[in-house]
Amino acid sequence: MAEAWIYTDPDADGDAAGEVARVLADLGFAPRRVTANGSLRPEGDGVAAGRPPDLALVLGDVGLCARLESDEDLGDVPVLVAVDDEDLESGAVHEGHELVVLPIRPVELRARIARARRRVTGVTDDEVVRVGSLEVNLATYQVAVDGKPVDFTYLEYELLKFLVTHPGRVFSREALLSRVWGFDYYGGARTVDVHVRRVRAKLGTEHAQRIKTVRSVGYLFEGEAQR
Repeated sequence: MAEAWIYTDPDADGDAAGEVARVLADLGFAPRRVTANGSLRPEGDGVAAGRPPDLALVLGDVGLCARLESDEDLGDVPVLVAVDDEDLESGAVHEGHELVVLPIRPVELRARIARARRRVTGVTDDEVVRVGSLEVNLATYQVAVDGKPVDFTYLEYELLKFLVTHPGRVFSREALLSRVWGFDYYGGARTVDVHVRRVRAKLGTEHAQRIKTVRSVGYLFEGEAQR
């Protein structure tokens, strides 16, 4: 299930966070509250495989957005800022943020989430990403080449999806371990190399070469998505 982290001040009203959590749960997310008094990550057990969340929702404190954007592992997470009428009238919210006004309506939140995701990756989770004859279905976890389905393991698919939705950017092996395997994965960088080889082999000659090795750095995916 997709994770959504709700960022609040230590002294924030818990009712607003609770209401936001209920709406997110209705939309199919597993909400988790993060009290932003130091760490940007939840405390306690149960964070799905230690991976970054699929969505971050900041309640009021716009300053947290800069911290999220500068974090190596959380910088690409789609961010929403939930504000009330007073925040809007005061002009305290930067216009570059994707906003949702409290109290949150599910229909509006769903639309804002789609826009926030598009800001980060250029695609939303219900889309099929196409690069030449390669198709990656973000909703059904299916991959096809020349119209023929190709079987991937879960982590192979997650690695391919991450690279395809972040084209032209170089990611170190350590960054890929964090973003695909999770914060708490303790395997070595060789794990990434092994999975890249497997993904390349399944993609075939035409598309295997799209996953470029950047010497002494990591990998990048070459080719813009077509939708």
